[in-house]
Amino acid sequence: MAVAQAVAVAALIGTTVPAAGQPSPAEVKARAAGRALYLEHCASCHGSAAGGNGPAADSLRRRPTDLTDFSRTNGGVFPSERLRQIIDGRGVGSHGSFEMPVWGSVFKATAGSEQAARERVDAIVSFLKSIQARVGEER
Repeated sequence: MAVAQAVAVAALIGTTVPAAGQPSPAEVKARAAGRALYLEHCASCHGSAAGGNGPAADSLRRRPTDLTDFSRTNGGVFPSERLRQIIDGRGVGSHGSFEMPVWGSVFKATAGSEQAARERVDAIVSFLKSIQARVGEER
């Protein structure tokens, strides 16, 4: 379907079609939820800007990862599935260190279901994807 046709159909059914390269309303909502979860659960170690320099970082045995650098260090590809596994932590043999919580278990216990835990992890991954440094971008 051509973009013009999609816009026309969307107008008829009362929805919007994001411009090319723009996130959908659902993606915007997921990113916002992910940002809130990130700030609540991750920022104390990884920092509010996700650079690995949160207020608790100096007290850890191993410096937290800069979470804005995944795409750049992975040839421009954001490793969504790998990050889902690491954040969830339940299926990861070596979870980095014992200092990082196994968030899948935490989210399942606090949210009450496996589906809700998955949605929280996915929201954090969506947020992290949105804050990636670009390949070739100077730091």
